[in-house]
Amino acid sequence: MTFNDLLIGAAEFVLGAWDGVKAFFVALGGAFDYLLQPVLSPVLRVINPICTLTGDAVYGLLNPLPIWLGLTIISIVVGIVMLIAFRYTSNQVAIGRAKDDIKANLLVLKLYKDELRVVFRSQLRLLWAILRLQRYVLTPVLIMLVPMLLILAQMGVRYQWRPARLGESTLVTINQRNSSPTSPPIELEPSAAVTLEAGPVPGGGRIVWRLSGKEVGRHTLRFRAGPTIVEKELVVGEGVERVSALRPARRWTDQLLHPVESPIPSDSTIESITIAYPPVDSWIYGSNVWVVTFFVISMAAALILKPVFRVKF
Repeated sequence: MTFNDLLIGAAEFVLGAWDGVKAFFVALGGAFDYLLQPVLSPVLRVINPICTLTGDAVYGLLNPLPIWLGLTIISIVVGIVMLIAFRYTSNQVAIGRAKDDIKANLLVLKLYKDELRVVFRSQLRLLWAILRLQRYVLTPVLIMLVPMLLILAQMGVRYQWRPARLGESTLVTINQRNSSPTSPPIELEPSAAVTLEAGPVPGGGRIVWRLSGKEVGRHTLRFRAGPTIVEKELVVGEGVERVSALRPARRWTDQLLHPVESPIPSDSTIESITIAYPPVDSWIYGSNVWVVTFFVISMAAALILKPVFRVKF
């Protein structure tokens, strides 16, 4: 066997092992999703409208301010709230002890670096202290994960996309559920607020329309699928405001990321409706950038105010 054969064999083994690891995590994620779906889907149907009303009230107060300033204020407030929540959901005494053990063992490693037995023992204690610290920190983080995701979802529908401008073309896509030649046709009812430019264009279990808004405001698109009617909100206007890019199915992850509109009933032939809103253009609060801005400001606020609230982490 040549050296090249060995390299090829090793490469194929690594690729096969990596495919196995990916398959394992995909299966694990599928099992996780299967277990959470019947629990979180009905919970989110109740929580999302409350969170949306709360978000509307908060952003109504911040509306007179510049968008970047509103994002900064929200980031600071969330950082403070999470800092206080961390204090009361974590074992502060145990965190303090673990940090003291880390400092003590680091000092031992510096002072007794020539004593192999002492160094080895201190390394084990240092590793154990680090593991304990991670456990004590991870517990409150997991507790705060769901509230943080709900907050981020409400921020996302305001910073990730912007409304369609007056007269700007927009694509509306319907994903069909179990589409077949015998499925009832899906029709978009006429509306005085929008201009239908093209469509419907079917294909691959999807139907696409291209339309534009004739009036500024929040409009309701009505899609007739057999005996049922499914509605979707279309926002036309200037500036940055709340938009719902997706009316989801009952999948809990879609409900979590797109909390504004209720999920489409499972007996409808329409699975989901997507509107291709343009992204928000800004280096501070634009699409995807707002998440970085939020975490940087909120973490900075938490670090600066940590001594004030006497929080250890």
